[in-house]
Amino acid sequence: MGKKKSVVLLTLLTIVIVALCAMIAVPSFELPFLWNGAVSNWNPVVKTYDLDANLGGGYYTYYYPEGVISEVEYQKEYESRSEDKQEEYANSYTPYKGLYLSTDSDDGVVEETENGYVVTDSFKESFEAAKKEISSRYEKRGDSSFRVSVVDDYALRIELPVSDTAAGTAFTYFSYTGEFTLYDGTTTVLEASKDESPKDYIKGFSPKKNGDSTYIQVKLTDEGRKLIKDVTTSLSASSSEDDGSSSGGTLSFKVGDESIIQLSVTEAIDEKTLYIGGTDTYTDETASVVAILLNSALNAGDLGLGFEVEETRTFGPAYGSNALTLLYIALAIVLVASIIWPFIKYKGFGGACAYSTLSYLIVTAICFAFISSGVFEVTLGTVAIFLFGLLLTNLFNARVYGAIKSEFDTGKTVDSSVKAGYKKTLAGMIDVYAVLVLASVALLIGAAGLHTLALQALICFVTGAFCNLLWTRFINCMLVSSSKDKYKYFGFVREDDDDE
Repeated sequence: MGKKKSVVLLTLLTIVIVALCAMIAVPSFELPFLWNGAVSNWNPVVKTYDLDANLGGGYYTYYYPEGVISEVEYQKEYESRSEDKQEEYANSYTPYKGLYLSTDSDDGVVEETENGYVVTDSFKESFEAAKKEISSRYEKRGDSSFRVSVVDDYALRIELPVSDTAAGTAFTYFSYTGEFTLYDGTTTVLEASKDESPKDYIKGFSPKKNGDSTYIQVKLTDEGRKLIKDVTTSLSASSSEDDGSSSGGTLSFKVGDESIIQLSVTEAIDEKTLYIGGTDTYTDETASVVAILLNSALNAGDLGLGFEVEETRTFGPAYGSNALTLLYIALAIVLVASIIWPFIKYKGFGGACAYSTLSYLIVTAICFAFISSGVFEVTLGTVAIFLFGLLLTNLFNARVYGAIKSEFDTGKTVDSSVKAGYKKTLAGMIDVYAVLVLASVALLIGAAGLHTLALQALICFVTGAFCNLLWTRFINCMLVSSSKDKYKYFGFVREDDDDE
């Protein structure tokens, strides 16, 4: 590439990179003009990130099994009763750590022995099964910082990050642990029995988006298709208006006593796949919650234990209110150091390294903001993965420079040294990045709890590979082409230059 073309292209690339860096990190401010008649604000890409609970705080609530209440609720209820009723109420519960357990045998929480009340084995088993299934529901959402923890042995504390727009829905829906059934308004038309299971009729549920509308997709087996056809045929003819038209009915998909989704029926449905929802019915997040709950109930059945959900509360960042600001400052220092140090160490080649560092920042920052369609949170793990990718990019650039210098020291020209240096380091870079990318893909596919971190790692390693294998080399070629003194560009000195 000619010198003039290299200078022009580098100038254009520099303008683009500076503009993109500004788009990513320039602080928020009010724009000096109106957009669509309203005052607009500029927000950088980093302001769009969802933060995990440790960095941004979150929401939490408690699940109490039926027959189990908190000490606060017990005291409140006890004090609200008249004195002659307080003793009766006190006898209906027995204290257990920070909880109170019902002594009513119908609740099946405790049984009386010579040494007092003890928790029954059946309640322990039911609570353990319910805890495992509820944890699985939250895990399948993909939140990187959710927490389901046991409190005083027989209550659950659930935490979700503040970025979760469907936290309230998840708290409520995921507490339902009853049996999956279909109800046509008068009778239950599908429920588990000794001879059949709802899974014989329904394959599963999943959220689906079509334009601005989000639906719950219900996939049916052949038997399920026939059942839905029979039920909807009956519902569509169940009532008539005065003019003879059919008003139909509603088919409810229930978990326990709760109706989760409802299908309005005005005519017979003969399809293997149903789409329930529409505009303003579900968001992407709430549709995901509903689908996860229904799949859980479909596969796990009745867990034999119901839960009461407390009101939703908020908590602040675990690392303090200034943690995010300090984190951004630390990252800025690292990035500046990554740009300045190569200039000191590698002279002109440091320019190629600087372009590489800024390009890595731009691509990863934009991908973190826009590449994922689900819950995608920034955590300290995200920062560690980003810095590891940045370190790897700079280490490979240093290795390339070292290889070029070694070739130059053997007496080769600068151009030949550059070609040989890249050739010698190419295989090693490909091997390392191939291993890291494949490991990230494996985690993405097989480790549900690490889905977000695996996707972030994949973004960083693919970006790093692009920068090291292609981009830095391309920039270096242009910088070398536009350089007046190639020796000075690399900081090379050849003692026998005067003799040549």
